[in-house]
Amino acid sequence: MSTSSFESLNLDEFSLENPVNCSAGRRSRLVCLSRDSAHFAEVEDLFNKGWRHGKKVRPHIQGIFKILWPDSNLEPYLQYRKQVQAHVRARNEAGNEKLLFHGTNRACLLGETSRNILLCGLKECYLCSILRSSFDIKKCGTKNAFKRFGHGIYTSACSSKADDYSCNLSQDARLRTLLVNRVVVGRPYRRYRNAPNLVKPPDGFDSITGEIGWDLNYEETVCYTNDAVRPAYLVVYGHKPKNSPKPSFKTLMSTIFKTPLVS
Repeated sequence: MSTSSFESLNLDEFSLENPVNCSAGRRSRLVCLSRDSAHFAEVEDLFNKGWRHGKKVRPHIQGIFKILWPDSNLEPYLQYRKQVQAHVRARNEAGNEKLLFHGTNRACLLGETSRNILLCGLKECYLCSILRSSFDIKKCGTKNAFKRFGHGIYTSACSSKADDYSCNLSQDARLRTLLVNRVVVGRPYRRYRNAPNLVKPPDGFDSITGEIGWDLNYEETVCYTNDAVRPAYLVVYGHKPKNSPKPSFKTLMSTIFKTPLVS
């Protein structure tokens, strides 16, 4: 790895090797954020503002995990972002990088508690597969055959839309999860109609943005290279089941004998 690459990786806040991500001498791919942290507040705000489906009650965020990456996985993303920035000259100086949501299958209990941070090896757990090596365009369409804008990686600023694609395969799961991803949008080509045969954006553009209009009720962004997207946060949300109160003696006896007790 070149010196410049090593320095850029050290500066990246999602690097597993970054000293700021090392807690008590231990490193973990998932770091549970405290509720009073700036990153928690930022992601929570994106989630709440992005929940736009009027008929879906907005759930509570139960936890947010920061996702850390080995240098070898981060470098292609950072290099791609640098290349895009060179021609788009985005104000954020990061290739018009945005934080966008993505929902997928979870077959394990990752994130259910602050201690559930180990990735599983279940092949049907797309969440852990993505967290292990990031997105793979070759697997596009594995879950949903319909691809509105062709073969790419789909994300959205609309958290309630991404929630439609979040699915728990474990019967023990009580909460839901969404990925918040760093996406190098670059110069987006805006479309209002479906184009399922696309394999890349038009020349001079870096991504496709589906705009609200003819075929879309909520916007989405599609990238056509793996290096354009890296998961940044895992949002765990939903309503935790309340602990059932202990039955009173009267209720207990009534249940046993299946007859009501007189007050």
